Amino acid sequence: MSTAIPTELTVEQRRAICRVLGLPAAQVHELHVHAREGVRASLYVLDREGRRIVHGEQPLTAAVRIPLAEEVTARGTP
Repeated sequence: MSTAIPTELTVEQRRAICRVLGLPAAQVHELHVHAREGVRASLYVLDREGRRIVHGEQPLTAAVRIPLAEEVTARGTP
């Protein structure tokens, strides 16, 4: 079996990942997927008009964690 690891991620792939995770792609600042911990994301905080809120010179973000529903183990591993 051949496994090709991509050299880059397209914008559409990024949007698809966010869709699958139920995250608003336009608000995602950082996204980390961990094989055993689940997903950690940082989302931009928006004001009532949908603009990013800035504190000082940095955008304000909120942390989101999506834990795994069950432990993931490799096949054949005791």
